[in-house]
Amino acid sequence: MSALSPSFQFGLTQNAGIHAETFQSALHDRILSRTVAFTGRSWSCIFLSSGQITRLSSTEERPIAAPVFLWEPKDETVRIRAHAGSNGTIMTLGETTLANAIGHRPEAAALRLMTTRDFVLSFATKPDIRDSARDCFAAILQELEANQAGKETIVEAQIRILLVLLWRAGVEDVIQTSGYSNSTLTLERFRLLVEAHLRDRWPVSRFARELGISPDRLHDICTRTLGKPPQRLVQERTVFEAQTLLERSHLTIDQIADYLGFRNTSHFSAFFKTQTGFPPGAFRKAIGRKDQAAKLAQSRSLADWP
Repeated sequence: MSALSPSFQFGLTQNAGIHAETFQSALHDRILSRTVAFTGRSWSCIFLSSGQITRLSSTEERPIAAPVFLWEPKDETVRIRAHAGSNGTIMTLGETTLANAIGHRPEAAALRLMTTRDFVLSFATKPDIRDSARDCFAAILQELEANQAGKETIVEAQIRILLVLLWRAGVEDVIQTSGYSNSTLTLERFRLLVEAHLRDRWPVSRFARELGISPDRLHDICTRTLGKPPQRLVQERTVFEAQTLLERSHLTIDQIADYLGFRNTSHFSAFFKTQTGFPPGAFRKAIGRKDQAAKLAQSRSLADWP
């Protein structure tokens, strides 16, 4: 049984990171290591170039044959067995790395929605997508091994390319045929609208009108499914965007307030402090301070979508 090689890891911030490693199972089956932990949520993906893996959960054993791509929110109870002769790459992404990779371009809403789902996409009839995805993983591994200045930018760009490739390859069709309920589909549409109009500061009534349902119906779906009203979900998504901009950009607080559609900086500052306990300026200064890391981490999470 061969060892995993090579294996590289780096952290972008205390709340983000990426771990990627290749695997080769020569003569024996092996369980792939997925013990890398980042603050906040994380996602696991596997590019299987040859052979077969089995996804082991408490309810089923699901065989998955190459060439294929597996994506899912990281679940400590799930194990992946790589069968003899299997080769591929396994990668774990922290939520800020993923958010940075998705970015803010027009397709970002669709990519963000896609990544909230678990899916398996076969490359059997998509050799061009398979080869391009393989190149993305190779570039990521190379950047992590070289560990040069600007690696985060290149790695995030490669992840974005990979996500767009998956989106083009038909992941949306895979998701749509997975038997989601009407309520879940409504939540998916709600999220797309939130992503598309985050800066427009829409009230819940406007979202409901665009969805063709009443505000009460939207409130019922969100609270029954997620335990949170729609306004709270919009607020959490806005806070996460503000935190990301404060941490990762050089925009002034005035510019961030304007970018997010607040009528003035005072309104934005009051909103941010109410939601996080920190004024925006204090949040920016506290980033990286060890005595504030745990408290900051508690307020940094993407909104809880289904």
